[in-house]
Amino acid sequence: MNEADVNKYRTLLMAKRKEIVGMSPRRKDLWIVQSNEQIETVQLAGQREFAARTLERDAKSLMQIGAALKRIDDGEFGICLDCEEPISPKRLAAVPWAAYCLRCQEMHDAQEATDTVHPKLAA
Repeated sequence: MNEADVNKYRTLLMAKRKEIVGMSPRRKDLWIVQSNEQIETVQLAGQREFAARTLERDAKSLMQIGAALKRIDDGEFGICLDCEEPISPKRLAAVPWAAYCLRCQEMHDAQEATDTVHPKLAA
């Protein structure tokens, strides 16, 4: 990957990071507010749940973006972390923080789905 492409991806990643930080719900959205109305209490709980899931998703995205920027700095950007083959430009255009090629990502997703369905028991 040439320097111009790397700089393009760095710019995309930094813009995405700025977008996430700017649009992320504030922690005050998680505050528990009491209400005497049962319907309002249920609505507030739903809003808190939504805000918590959004914060969780945003935190995960920020970690992935940070890791991608580190790979750029280390000269390892665009190389699959598993098979060490180049990640396709088409995939990087869609998901600039991708750490795995499509084949390896599908294997990770399948493993994650299996782990979610069949949790491992502690010994």
